[in-house]
Amino acid sequence: MLFRKKNKAEIVLYIFLKFVLNKILRREGDVLPAYILKKIDKDIFDDFTEYITSSDIPVIIVTGTNGKTTTANLIAQTLKLAGKRVCSNLNGANMSNGILGALIGAFKFSDLGLFENTFFKFPSDYIVIESDEKVFPFVVPKLKPYAVVITNFYRDQLDRYGEVNSTVSEIKKTIKNLSCDTLLVLPSFEPLASFVGYGLKNRKIYYGFNKFFFGNDDTVKNKAGMRLTETAITDALTCPGCGALLLIENELNKNALLLNFKCEKCGFTNCNTDVLANYNSHDEIKIQLHNETDDGDFVFKPVLTGNYNIANYLAAYSVLNNIKIDRDIIKHSFENFETKFGRSFKKQIKDFEINIDLVKNPAGFNRVLEKIAGNSNACANPVNILFALSDRDADGRDVSWIWDVEFEKYVKNIGKIVITGLRPFDLAVRLRTAGLDKNNITVEHNLKKAFKKIFQIVGGVKSSDKKIYILPTYTELLRLKKYII
Repeated sequence: MLFRKKNKAEIVLYIFLKFVLNKILRREGDVLPAYILKKIDKDIFDDFTEYITSSDIPVIIVTGTNGKTTTANLIAQTLKLAGKRVCSNLNGANMSNGILGALIGAFKFSDLGLFENTFFKFPSDYIVIESDEKVFPFVVPKLKPYAVVITNFYRDQLDRYGEVNSTVSEIKKTIKNLSCDTLLVLPSFEPLASFVGYGLKNRKIYYGFNKFFFGNDDTVKNKAGMRLTETAITDALTCPGCGALLLIENELNKNALLLNFKCEKCGFTNCNTDVLANYNSHDEIKIQLHNETDDGDFVFKPVLTGNYNIANYLAAYSVLNNIKIDRDIIKHSFENFETKFGRSFKKQIKDFEINIDLVKNPAGFNRVLEKIAGNSNACANPVNILFALSDRDADGRDVSWIWDVEFEKYVKNIGKIVITGLRPFDLAVRLRTAGLDKNNITVEHNLKKAFKKIFQIVGGVKSSDKKIYILPTYTELLRLKKYII
């Protein structure tokens, strides 16, 4: 397929605009150039996806509510370590402009043959795309992916997405209408995401947790001593297929993830898990493949903590193992993985360890709180947190979701709180109702001053372990970047 001259010119313009934004204006430069090009040429997305699909380049698309950036980055960075050329929107720009920017941005001047009639050759061996749930039905039919990886589905920004069941229905319908045999990589423990594959003839890999991954004592701890949440994390109270009450059977005492669920009306139930996680000794994770012997197990020590991050590792491993990436390469990649800014991001600044986790919905917020304040010994050394809550368009205008965050569980392990953003008093009221002492709450509208305040608080703690936890919504995360990076 010949490379159209107008598309070559658009690549040149994209490279120029991105250079101006990055190097001169010191701004992110992936989305705006793509937005400008789409205003100039309304067919540009179709053109480039047509090139890609005609070239038979494997496309891996990751979507879901939480964890898609980490999962996509795990896959992309491991492929790069394996010597593959990878095109990916690693910075998390997952709307249509960000995805288009990643595709165009993969090119260099040397790839174009500017003054020749050249055949299209995409400069990557794999394309790994993180897609927002809202744009998934738009981009997937155009890219015709080799694999779709789904992390989970929870209520998220109801003012933008509507009810989560509607999102699941649209994604399932999009996959069903694909002409290609797309591999589906799905969590066995999350009903809504698991339902996407129910009744479809696609090849499927289900990933999840061996029941022995969780402890079975009254304190509900796994073998690494991490205390689990006491309620199942799901928004699927009813069957996503027929609407009947979904029956949930916890094999273990109040475990956090659903190992068994079933609808007695239509028969929808959890599937057998193909890729299982279990704890090994020394805080290592053992990944077992169904029907394989112990000699086939994959063992690694995760650099990311929290059960939700183990789920991200499982999803990434399911894909990488399927495309036959060497296990030694996967192990090295997983154990040396560096998160992008805001996604379980960690940085040392002098004596302080900065920990940043993006929070944008109740399920994700609960998991972050479990990670940082759920340890049973934390009350002896309570965590100090900077919250940054706003309601700009990218955050979602409705902040009532904070009332579904289970702050009550962690009040005894939380110390001083600084709250900033556009809606600090909403969060202050929520924390007061959860039982946090008002004398431990400071509202500071100025982000820079709030950032300095949390440093002062942690600096005054008589401990060598000076950890600062920052939990921002999306737009506040972007504003924080200039103070940390």
